[in-house]
Amino acid sequence: MLTVFIMQLTKALLLLTLQITYTLTHRGPSVPRNVSVTQDFSSQTLSVTWMSDSTLFDIEIFRTDLKNIVLNETVSPEADPVSGQFGWTWKSKIPLQCTSHSVQIRARVDKSVSEWSPLQTIPGSDVRDKAQMFPQDKVVPVGSNVSFCCIMGKELFGSIETQNKKLEVTALDSRTFIATATNLPQSRATGTNIICTSSYAVISGAVVFVGYPPGDENLVCETRDLQGAVCHWRKGRDTGFIKKSLLTRYTVNGRPCREAKREKDEKVCHFERWENNWTLIAENALGKVQLHDFAHIINRVRLFAPVNFSADPKAWTSNINWIWTVPEYKSLDMKCEVNFTTGGPPSSRSYEGVGLSTIMLDGLRPDQEYSLYIRCGSRLRFWKWGDWSAPYQFRTKIDCPESPDVWVWRDSEKSGQILWKQLSPSDTHGALTMYEVHQRDRVEDDWKVLPVLPTTFHFPITFGNNIDDVIVAVAARNLAGRSRLTAMPVPEFQADSQIKSRLLGNGGDLELTWQPWTNASLGYVVEWVPTGCVDNCTVQWLKIPEANTSATIQSGSLEGGVQYTLSVFALNDEATVLIQRHRVYGEELVPVRSVKSLSAKQSGKDVLLTWKPETIANQRGFIKGYIIYLVNGSHLELIGKVPDPELNSYTVKGLNLGFYKFTVKGYTSAGEGGGDTVAIKVSSDSDLLVEILVALGLMSFCLIIISVFCFTKREWVKKAFYPEIPGPKLAGDWTAPPAPLDVKPPPHSLVHIVESPEWDSGKIFSVPEEEEVENDENVEVDTDSDDPALLRYYNQLVSDDCNNTSDTSGSSSGSEDSAQTQVTYTGLQSPTPGYRPQNQPPGVADENQHQDLQENPSTGYRPQCTWQPDSPGSDNLSGSLGSPTSVTSSQFLLPENAEDQPDPPGTWFHNLLSGKL
Repeated sequence: MLTVFIMQLTKALLLLTLQITYTLTHRGPSVPRNVSVTQDFSSQTLSVTWMSDSTLFDIEIFRTDLKNIVLNETVSPEADPVSGQFGWTWKSKIPLQCTSHSVQIRARVDKSVSEWSPLQTIPGSDVRDKAQMFPQDKVVPVGSNVSFCCIMGKELFGSIETQNKKLEVTALDSRTFIATATNLPQSRATGTNIICTSSYAVISGAVVFVGYPPGDENLVCETRDLQGAVCHWRKGRDTGFIKKSLLTRYTVNGRPCREAKREKDEKVCHFERWENNWTLIAENALGKVQLHDFAHIINRVRLFAPVNFSADPKAWTSNINWIWTVPEYKSLDMKCEVNFTTGGPPSSRSYEGVGLSTIMLDGLRPDQEYSLYIRCGSRLRFWKWGDWSAPYQFRTKIDCPESPDVWVWRDSEKSGQILWKQLSPSDTHGALTMYEVHQRDRVEDDWKVLPVLPTTFHFPITFGNNIDDVIVAVAARNLAGRSRLTAMPVPEFQADSQIKSRLLGNGGDLELTWQPWTNASLGYVVEWVPTGCVDNCTVQWLKIPEANTSATIQSGSLEGGVQYTLSVFALNDEATVLIQRHRVYGEELVPVRSVKSLSAKQSGKDVLLTWKPETIANQRGFIKGYIIYLVNGSHLELIGKVPDPELNSYTVKGLNLGFYKFTVKGYTSAGEGGGDTVAIKVSSDSDLLVEILVALGLMSFCLIIISVFCFTKREWVKKAFYPEIPGPKLAGDWTAPPAPLDVKPPPHSLVHIVESPEWDSGKIFSVPEEEEVENDENVEVDTDSDDPALLRYYNQLVSDDCNNTSDTSGSSSGSEDSAQTQVTYTGLQSPTPGYRPQNQPPGVADENQHQDLQENPSTGYRPQCTWQPDSPGSDNLSGSLGSPTSVTSSQFLLPENAEDQPDPPGTWFHNLLSGKL
């Protein structure tokens, strides 16, 4: 054991001797001295300085707590030539405040290195026992990646968040946690918040400002007063910062531009003296930009606006004056632009002069309100127009109005309308007081003048036989005077019913051409009026110069779907001649209704459809033809087309038996519109005969039913509609000798009863009314009545022939005894014209009737039982049975004979009800 120990000790001594020998013979570089480390939190950098004889060094940086090496790098910095000190800077990826950092350096010569220098430690904020977050208020450009650290106190760490989004976290040690926000967008005006939370609350936070460096451009400097300078430039992209310390700072030629103001997207800075060279520097926390400009002052003149305007207006011109606020402008050669308007598009004029301050403005209109603007600039070396002046208003004076546009429209041979267009405000030259309508014959020199209100634009006119010699004119009048007369020869009246020419507008506008007229010294007039208009017609016209033979009527003057009668007239001093007339549409529309009065008529298996065209107002275009449809439920089936609009019929052939419905529609170039519909049942001829027979059978059946009903109910019908006249009932003994009957007459009867006649029976005579009244005071006589004269009758025995004759009427039978009475009438009135009593033969004059009765009593009244017809061939009494009589009349209404008076129409019905058929 001792031997082994001695051998190991000998080896150790030998190795130590060799090491000492090598060290003494190979000495390395010295350790860097005077090592110093400083920190810059704003840039997150560490700056290291040292002294050494070497030029190559190894540097190591540690995070102190866990001794994590952050950097191990060999560097070769340049030594300061004066002090010989080396310096090196390192930028940390995390805030330096998050933890402590230590630095050590060693020198290197080839493969030899020195010892490490003592550690130099920069303490972090983690040495404090409270929650903190870094960095604070950092400014970075858009799209940057920024690392944030959260130093915990006694709380437990929760998360690091921004904009409600949790970031990925890395732990540096037990108290410090790091998260990186990547590709940051532009922050709000107050910055972007980064917060650190514990498990239950927010414990700390930081703000980062994300924006852009300055982007200003286009520096331009100019003079406004010919002495100082005004520099302006375009601001460019917004930096996104509003915090005062982050705003862009401007300097021009080394002088701060604190007067920089924003005008729209421009920045402006003023200087009292002009300099030919200008340099602008714009700078903020993220960077800076430099802009340059060079110019001579005479090349950069932009004038101020003139002020204090005044005017001296006339009717057609006006003098305009103004003042310059800069005295140097009085010697400047300048040009000015004048814009003026009356409410419509502005008009522009240019003027030049040295120190220009007054102009003459011409081309104006009387009695118009004008608004004027002026701007000026340097004429010789023009740079830019100066500022526009404030608007200045002035009004021109009034003048005589312009002549109105006059036309005469004829609505008939003897009447018409004098029409004129309303003058525009620019043509009235002042408020109108009236229009004057002038009329005269060609052979006369004096005009007949009729005043018209200024709100009226038409005047009716009537014509005599010589309308060719009538000339009309219209003038307008205001306070300044009367316009020039516009004379117009009256055109001839021509009806438009036979017009065949048709024109159609193109897209609403109507193009019209015509051949030149040899004597159209006053040009042409194109007139259009709705076709068929009678009252309150809207007449429009357009005057064309003599050299033109075409015109365009704008779509606004032609209402779509309205047909117009368009006429072209040639004008001269002597006459107005019609040279063309057309029917026109500015635009055709689909007809509202094109067919009316549609009817259908069957002819065998064919159906003839006929119709009438609708009114022009409903057609709304030129009807090109008609289309015939078969209505099949809700579907229309095309079965025919009539291409000629003059044809108003169509035959549908070869139809089967059945029910059909047809629709006919007219069409224009815009399409087909509403039509008319008709229905028809197509049936065979045998079916028609069957229908007629069925109708006759139904009618016969109804008549039979009525007849049966009347027969079965004949007694009721007879009592209700044709009651029998009851016969007289005789009271007392009629077998006694003849004596007057004691009968009290009804009040309405004017027949008096004679009790004891003093004359022979059978004689008829007249008793005056006065005598009747004396003889019988019980009878009231109405002398004013229209009733027949009083009658007297007596009971007389009648021959046995009456008793042998059966009379069922009961009109003359009294009792069953053989003794009968005969009624003798007195005081009979003359029969009415045309009536002949039963006993009067035909042909006997009425005036002899009374005399015949007295001379031959046997030819007087005869009871019906003794009445015989005048015709010798008649041997029965059927001709007189059932003849009606009037109970108040003094005449009997029996027929004269069977041949002259046929049976009344009601006789058969009476016989039917009486059961005598």
